[in-house]
Amino acid sequence: MFYPKEYSNMKLNKIFIAISVLAVFTFSACDDFEDSVTPSPEVPEGCQGVYFPASNPQLIELEPTEATEMTLTIAREVSSGAVEVPIVQEINDDDVFEVPETVSFADGETEVDFKVTFPTAAEGTTYNLKLAVEGDEFVNPYSSQIPYVEANATRIQWVSVDEPMIYVDGAFSGGYGVSSYPMYVQAEKAEVSGAVRYRFKNVYDVATGTDEDGIHDGYPYNDPGDFDESKDYTTTIEIDNATGEVFMFAHEIGVDWGYGMISIGSLFGNISDDKDANPLGRKNGDVITFPASSLYFSEAGYNNGAAYGASSPTIIYMTKEAFIAANLKIEDFNDVEYEEIPGEVGEYESNAYSDVWSQSISAAIDADPDNEESEYKNLFYLSDLYAGGYGLAFYYYEEDGKVIIPENQATGLEYMGQMVYVSPSGDIDTSVEVNSKGVTIYSLGLMFHYEDGTILGEFSEIFYYSEEAVSYSKSDFMGDFIMSGESQFGDGPTEMEVSISEGSDESSLIITGVDYAVEIIADFDAANSMLSIAPQTLPDFELSSGVYDATLYTTDAGGVSTTSVIDFTFNMQGNLIIAESSVGDGYLIDSEAAGGWVDGYYDLVFTPVEEETKSASVEAGSYRGLTVFSTLKERTEDVVSGPDFSIQGNKMSKKSLKKNLPNSVIF
Repeated sequence: MFYPKEYSNMKLNKIFIAISVLAVFTFSACDDFEDSVTPSPEVPEGCQGVYFPASNPQLIELEPTEATEMTLTIAREVSSGAVEVPIVQEINDDDVFEVPETVSFADGETEVDFKVTFPTAAEGTTYNLKLAVEGDEFVNPYSSQIPYVEANATRIQWVSVDEPMIYVDGAFSGGYGVSSYPMYVQAEKAEVSGAVRYRFKNVYDVATGTDEDGIHDGYPYNDPGDFDESKDYTTTIEIDNATGEVFMFAHEIGVDWGYGMISIGSLFGNISDDKDANPLGRKNGDVITFPASSLYFSEAGYNNGAAYGASSPTIIYMTKEAFIAANLKIEDFNDVEYEEIPGEVGEYESNAYSDVWSQSISAAIDADPDNEESEYKNLFYLSDLYAGGYGLAFYYYEEDGKVIIPENQATGLEYMGQMVYVSPSGDIDTSVEVNSKGVTIYSLGLMFHYEDGTILGEFSEIFYYSEEAVSYSKSDFMGDFIMSGESQFGDGPTEMEVSISEGSDESSLIITGVDYAVEIIADFDAANSMLSIAPQTLPDFELSSGVYDATLYTTDAGGVSTTSVIDFTFNMQGNLIIAESSVGDGYLIDSEAAGGWVDGYYDLVFTPVEEETKSASVEAGSYRGLTVFSTLKERTEDVVSGPDFSIQGNKMSKKSLKKNLPNSVIF
């Protein structure tokens, strides 16, 4: 402590005077002083040295359903002999604690546990207790241990929260790869030391309906019988007041989809000790978020009950206002405002319709830009896809290449008198890749179905997009290919390994490997990125039966041609196909020596051979024998009359949903 200088001098003077006076009295009393020492008290013989270990609990908080009791430990420093030790109650609030009058040590025992009960304790009240041991027979005054114990006990009081909370499951739904839907949950709240707990009963009960905001009154994927109605299943979370971290206690949720009872809880603190890999949830305002890998999901009968880190977040909105603010709900993706993304390439290849058409792509205008969880973020749309006024919406997260297709989107189509919807396919993958030409390829696994879930078909629908026009150089046309086509004579399809190489000049290419054609000269149009084959005389080909002349003719809408040219261009898949503008549609090879047509195909496609799959170099003549044809097959034009739909089954089979669990995170 700081003192002013004058005060310090005065204080020193007073101390000096006091010492002087004390000295006078001391010396004057020397003649009357007798030296005597009072000895410290001895530890009585047979003292037990009883004490209460520091490991005894000081704070006890019990759920109302837990037994109203605590276990305390009493110990002694000696071990020989049996003894009864009286327990003194120094503090017992409201006499609520029932304490044994004595505790017995058997011969050889140094520690004994005993129970203190408090059956009449009220919920929400903290009761204090102090027990002690007294007397020379039991207490060693020189021991470092303490002969008393203090504790307090509280039966947690749960209070109903007036308004329901909204629970969006990600652990269960993520495990089965289905969309997460909001559910109302009735909450109860309890204050505990340094934290707040909330509990929700029967979160995953069978849903019976939704309100005007699309919030369900149960888990929408459960059917009657999926949830065990014989008892209550409670989900309990605890929020740390200091950090805002949220822990979910491990618990069964009352649901069995055929793989045993499902359990959910926080990974960290229940199973994992790696908080970085498995973070706890966090409260931010009125929103609690358990991120991916925070919770686990397990089924007792699946993989020995292994726990899988949740692939999707679980979110609890503590108020409906918080839910509305975080989720400006999109009721109909066709009603969202979009902005078209400009691009030079936009093409949709439908396997459902066996057709290809030009298609634009748009991005949603974010109606809730300040909300990181806005449904409008990363939302894209293919407008007027299968019918006017109806499009396909999907979410694309470029950073991880993930695509999510919302379920139950109306297509505007009718099939057999019922409206058709699309949802993500359970069997056909959805993916995004960018090819070597910078074209983004969206492969969309779609399931077409009725509103009641009846499946009509599952298809991989492909959308190609590029901001810039795609161009091809001559080198793109050179390499090894598989040439496929339909026989001009009704002899079935073919596949030939062919090679395209540099020609004699900049505008020519040479094709080898075509049956009965030692080589075919093709023209290359650099300006239009096009390869063309015109009728021409071919080199003679040789068989064991002799040498044969060969002439290549083309075919067009009128039949055999000596002038029509077959033009080839690359499609978005990277295959050389006959261009829409091409007059020629196929070829024939004639041999006068053989006596007629020896081969010929139409609807030709050249598919590049991947480096790792191609065989040895293609030889100039690879023939399957000689058959002479005199008549061409009569061709009929394929007319696409509608989608390739058929009634197949129900899309929501739980067995077919199994399983979207990450293989790398198993506990």
